[in-house]
Amino acid sequence: MKKKLTSVVVKRVMWTISFLFIYVLGSRLTLPFVNVNDTNFLGGTTAFLAFSTAITGGNLRSLSLFSVGLSPWMSAMILWQMFSMSKKLGLGSLPIEVQDRRKMILTFVIALIQSLAITLNLPIQSGVNYGLVLTLNVLLLIAGTFFLVWLSDLNSLFGVGGSLVILMSSMVASMLQNIVNSIKELQGSPLFVVLLLILSLAFIYISVIMQRARYRILVNKITIHNRFKRYSYLDIQLNPAGGMPFMYAMSLVSIPQYFLMLLQVIFPNASWIQDWIGQFAIGRPVWLYTYIVVLFILGLAFSFINMNGEEIAEKMKKSGEYIYNIYPGEETSRYINWLILRFAVIGSTYTVLMAGLPMLIVLYDPRYMQLTMLPGLFFIFNGMVFNIKEEIDALTLNENYRPLLEIDS
Repeated sequence: MKKKLTSVVVKRVMWTISFLFIYVLGSRLTLPFVNVNDTNFLGGTTAFLAFSTAITGGNLRSLSLFSVGLSPWMSAMILWQMFSMSKKLGLGSLPIEVQDRRKMILTFVIALIQSLAITLNLPIQSGVNYGLVLTLNVLLLIAGTFFLVWLSDLNSLFGVGGSLVILMSSMVASMLQNIVNSIKELQGSPLFVVLLLILSLAFIYISVIMQRARYRILVNKITIHNRFKRYSYLDIQLNPAGGMPFMYAMSLVSIPQYFLMLLQVIFPNASWIQDWIGQFAIGRPVWLYTYIVVLFILGLAFSFINMNGEEIAEKMKKSGEYIYNIYPGEETSRYINWLILRFAVIGSTYTVLMAGLPMLIVLYDPRYMQLTMLPGLFFIFNGMVFNIKEEIDALTLNENYRPLLEIDS
């Protein structure tokens, strides 16, 4: 019993619970001198921005310290990864310390834009210095974002799940509330609720099947010829990108909204800014088509970020592994990249069908917005659960190992 209580997994889970408590506590700390009862402070963009921040660890509805969430950091990470693919820029060849520093600078710039856009539209209480409150709240929102990044790093070191745990807790809290509000708004009958439950279970089942689906490539090892070699495989997921494209697409598509909101405050008489804000509002065709295109592109990008043919081929060459009828080195790299591209297209198409196609209902009736995003949420949540499970399995592997001969010291 004592050994069970002192296991590595239990200790890490307790650390994660402690970090979650800090996150929940920070989510309840509202920004100073703000009228939190005014829910229309962002005009017609509140619904989408509140949802997009909820799946990135934020809480726009409560106007708290963590309202922006991890969205700037996530946007900075994917932008850096996409720029790093260009050999002309040479970003991938920079020292790790320089890369981390520049990622944080990019995170700060995006956090500044989002914080300014939110703060300039906040319902400030009367009788206070507007400039002082504006500066204070911008600094608090930026500090909240960097605190969440630091908290995620601490959870990666001492807990389980890294930033995924924070994102999951934010998603669960907002998802239940959104479902209840949508059903009330649509005045759904019991039959509607049952049908929604059946569809949700179907989407979860499909997500689990796709998450577990693998394409196995038989790998041989030089100088080893025994009966166990048939169990050596290189696994490629049917959807190599996982559920990350949906989450990052929400974060990236929300950036133009924040930027346009900032421009609207600077140029209040520019009618074209208001027109573009309306075009990028959720449920409008421009927003929907942009979202679907970004979703597909990120599906391709994340596939090659998660699996790199050059790195896999180099590791196989160093360890003396090879694929049947494929020369080690460059030819193996081309073969693996071709397979990744093929499954990336399949996975991206699946992601668009799961997370993008249901959004077409919003063009018919915007009230279905929260419900049409449920498949994408199930998609993300399922991937997060599997990632955390794999991490816990890796931690318990060393504990469950027992030597053949135990020598008492």
